[in-house]
Amino acid sequence: MQIRLLQPDLQAGDLCLSRDNSHHLIKVLRAREDTPLVLFDGRGIEYQAVVIVADPRACLVRVQDGRAVSRESTAQTHLIQSLCLGDKMDWVVEKACELGVSSIQPVRSARSQLRLDGERAQRRQAHWGRIACAAAAQSGRNLVPLVRPICSLDEALTAFASQPGPKTGWMLDPLAQTSLSAASLAGPLTIAIGPEAGWTDEETASALLLGFSGVRCGLRILRTETAAIVVLAAVATRHQEF
Repeated sequence: MQIRLLQPDLQAGDLCLSRDNSHHLIKVLRAREDTPLVLFDGRGIEYQAVVIVADPRACLVRVQDGRAVSRESTAQTHLIQSLCLGDKMDWVVEKACELGVSSIQPVRSARSQLRLDGERAQRRQAHWGRIACAAAAQSGRNLVPLVRPICSLDEALTAFASQPGPKTGWMLDPLAQTSLSAASLAGPLTIAIGPEAGWTDEETASALLLGFSGVRCGLRILRTETAAIVVLAAVATRHQEF
């Protein structure tokens, strides 16, 4: 398996990796001198490189010229995900990134069991950002999806409504009339996924008023941490990625 690491400010020549990348490369991945690897800058450019000095504190690599390589989905998808308990949000962020999501907006909704504010919210956002970086590296993406600061559902819905140009919003609802396979895919797609106990009637009404459409995933009700993976995989299938 090819080693891939996210490293900012890349250019051709000899480069000392960050301390975290050096430790991960040498201690965790067991790289040695002459080990080949790929570095990417998170903005679409990747670089072939080789280890010159295998120091776990300051690993030196020789970097070749970079090239633009896109493995991005043809569907531009943005995920509004209600906060969920335990490691479920970690799972959602990781798998959504692997499936090509463009950005993730964690939201506080009326029935969210997880409550995060202030410094705790900032720490958790940074944690999810690191998960997104690792998922991008593992899956071969050269762009890292943005994990936005936690906000209220109303703020996320208003931000969607204020976007210029054509756009599509899906609010997952097991009672909706429109199925996932038939829902519109015109323009960038924003998918809103509720908490464990679902959206309130007021939240659903607000989303519909601001341009979202109710969409159901199928005959069964999915857990909140399952829904994003199912929907993103279905969207990718409709775009003939699989």
